[in-house]
Amino acid sequence: MSGPEFIVAIVAISCATGLLKKWMDNRHCGTDTTNKEELEELHHAFEQHKKEMQKRVQNLEAIVADEEEDDEKEPNYRHVETSSSDSTLTNDLQQKEKV
Repeated sequence: MSGPEFIVAIVAISCATGLLKKWMDNRHCGTDTTNKEELEELHHAFEQHKKEMQKRVQNLEAIVADEEEDDEKEPNYRHVETSSSDSTLTNDLQQKEKV
C-alpha cells in the first residue's frame, strides 16, 4: 500500500468508527428504561419540592401580613420593674457613668 492509499484507508476507518459509535449510542439511548425511570423520579421530586416551597411562601406571606397589621395597631409594651431591694438585677441603661 502506497502513501496516499494508506492515508485514505486511515481516514475511512476513522469515519466508519465514528459513525458506528454514534449509531450504537443512539440505539442504546432509545431502549434505556432506567433513564426514563430516573426522569420520572426527578419530576416527582421536583413537583413535591415545588409544592413545599409554595406552602412556605404562603406561610411567610401570612406572617408578614400579620406583622403589618400589628404595626398599624398601637404598640402594647409591658414595662417590668424590679423592687429597689433586689440588687442582683441591674439595668445598665439607667447607670449614667456607663452610658
